Amino acid sequence: MKTAATHRRKSHIGEIAHSTGVSRRMLRHWEQLGLIEPASVDPATGYRRYADSQAGRVRAVASLRAVGSGLEQIVDLLGPGLTQGRLVELLRERAQELERTITEESARLVEVRSRLAALERGSGTVMSTLELGPLPALRLRAVSVAVRDETEIPDAVRDVSTRLRACLSPADRDAEVVCLYDGTSDESITVTAGTAATADAGALGVVEVPAVAAGVSVTFEQSPGSVADAWITLDAALAERGLRTTGVHRHVTATAGPVTLQAPVRTA
Repeated sequence: MKTAATHRRKSHIGEIAHSTGVSRRMLRHWEQLGLIEPASVDPATGYRRYADSQAGRVRAVASLRAVGSGLEQIVDLLGPGLTQGRLVELLRERAQELERTITEESARLVEVRSRLAALERGSGTVMSTLELGPLPALRLRAVSVAVRDETEIPDAVRDVSTRLRACLSPADRDAEVVCLYDGTSDESITVTAGTAATADAGALGVVEVPAVAAGVSVTFEQSPGSVADAWITLDAALAERGLRTTGVHRHVTATAGPVTLQAPVRTA
């Protein structure tokens, strides 16, 4: 008889990277150091699969790295019995160390506190604007590019957005832009920038995104780092509801005003 553990779902490396905010490249590096270990590796393809429970360990490593802890120190600190309370304790201890260090370390502490404050503000905004429901179909004039790692996404977005606007007529260059992120492949992430503008878009291709029956939307004011943090906060809020994002993610930027993030959802 199969045990319950047999039926636990395993996530591919792209899903773990998105849900934790840690790049695929960094996950592979941490694996080499023994900080994390895939639940399974396909012997034929080398594709890694992670148990959903391993996301907590990835976030713990990322949190310690964010406040300046070295990888060797993290290896010593993290163990199978790590709890959220212990992680909070470690972060507080690190904050006290930073307060006693020289000016360079004090500057790092300011940055950490600023990020934490932004996360708290963003969490409140995400929770207050989170809506579950269907997402509309999209038909966009668009530019796409494939990247191999999450760390390459910001530059890719700037590239495709610039190329998109250069192809639009002057009357449409302030049109709403939709960025799409398709990380369902283990090999690459497709980044797309598109607009529903009806003007002649020259060499732009057409990208169609089907309607989604079950999706999530959040809206907030954009600031440096806010989009990446909002995705992480959104995933945490969905996890509390027993849900998770999947499929092609949408990032809608209005000409003036807030940013909207959307994604299909499914049961975790």
